[in-house]
Amino acid sequence: MKLTQLFTGVVVVAAVILAVSYYCGAQTGRWGAFTGLEDCQQSLRSVPMQIGDWLAEKEYELEKSAVAELQIQNGYINRTYKNTKTQAVVYITIIVGPTGRVTVHTPEICFGGRDYEREGDRKNVSVPVAAAAGAEPANDNFWMVSFTNKAIGGLESGKITFYYAIGLGKEWVAVENPRYMFRKNRYAYKLQAEASVSGDADSVKDFLQDCLPVIHQHLKECR
Repeated sequence: MKLTQLFTGVVVVAAVILAVSYYCGAQTGRWGAFTGLEDCQQSLRSVPMQIGDWLAEKEYELEKSAVAELQIQNGYINRTYKNTKTQAVVYITIIVGPTGRVTVHTPEICFGGRDYEREGDRKNVSVPVAAAAGAEPANDNFWMVSFTNKAIGGLESGKITFYYAIGLGKEWVAVENPRYMFRKNRYAYKLQAEASVSGDADSVKDFLQDCLPVIHQHLKECR
């Protein structure tokens, strides 16, 4: 191999490494603070504790290790909401942080274990959202996946359903590769809601239909 060919190959490899490093650094905030992220964090924390018939029973702190890994300090809400009429309880987490961090974790990866078994593949579910006055009705899209607790014989009370999606504050979407789709955005929101289900009831979808219009109003758009 000629020296010039070797030199050219080294330059190309170095350029690829630099490009990948820059992209990863931009996605994780390594090269500087995220402009506007603090506004999004504050808007997220302003989501009310009561939305219609849904009342937040408790606010939880996420594990410090998860907060550090996702880089979402001051950038999450983690609550249980209970419907004062139906008594349904939904656990919801919304986070905002570096796109490369918040988009990769899913219930299929993070939930489960020897006692839980996933029920088939995840499904793309459309959730109608009431529009503000004068605006067209819209739909948010979520991934939906369920797990059954094998330790109690697969009883309905052992079934847990998750809905999750990524967004920039205006709509929620369920796509195969959110990290690529939102690669131009340095930070993004992720919403995950879960509940124990029984029969044909879908308390998570009921919660989303009731509460998403208000949640949208309280989220500032990510840049």
